[in-house]
Amino acid sequence: MPYRPEQKQSFKNGDTPPWLGYQNTKILSFKDESDKYDWADVYLVIEMQTAGSEFPVRMRINGSFERDEEGLIMNNSLLKKFYSIADAVGFGGGFDKAGDWVTKSDEGIEDISKFLNNNYTDNTGSEIYPYTIYVYKTKVMDKQSNEEKVWTRVVERMAKSDNQKQMKSLESYVKWAKDNDVIKEHVPEKDTTPEPWDKASAPSVKTVNSYKVG
Repeated sequence: MPYRPEQKQSFKNGDTPPWLGYQNTKILSFKDESDKYDWADVYLVIEMQTAGSEFPVRMRINGSFERDEEGLIMNNSLLKKFYSIADAVGFGGGFDKAGDWVTKSDEGIEDISKFLNNNYTDNTGSEIYPYTIYVYKTKVMDKQSNEEKVWTRVVERMAKSDNQKQMKSLESYVKWAKDNDVIKEHVPEKDTTPEPWDKASAPSVKTVNSYKVG
């Protein structure tokens, strides 16, 4: 049977690429990298595959706990980020008041990445993408080269796509984050150079007969 490669989606400069914005996704893996950073109580890297994209994207849930005078954790942005993911995937556990990982039944979790990978990932190759995330491009200063570079980022929130309440919460957060410059999206300048097949901009060609009339 003849092989015909699939046609990739294309877009004009200045338009939003189809792999950015709200995307349906599934989770491929969780990785705990908190040991790499002294400042991080939590540093989870969540690798995901979005529908229609060749390449995975990564969401990073990281930060430190806020604690009261007794050393017990308090509500803060880190907890909001993580519990958005937990609610989407149906994980009823999280942190106890000491900041340790626990299951829904309050049993300790020694290896959180192993636990999450065993229960909330999909590497079957199925075309089922049950969650929704927001993917965007942003400019980041490269510390080594001291130059601005454009990177892909994933907002640290997730929703179960068929859960209307979670979807509204995700959309509300993304709007708030944009309005308050928490999300600083990079939008490439629109290229006004005409495409070579643009009929309106094509130069006119005069046809000249190269033979003599007798």
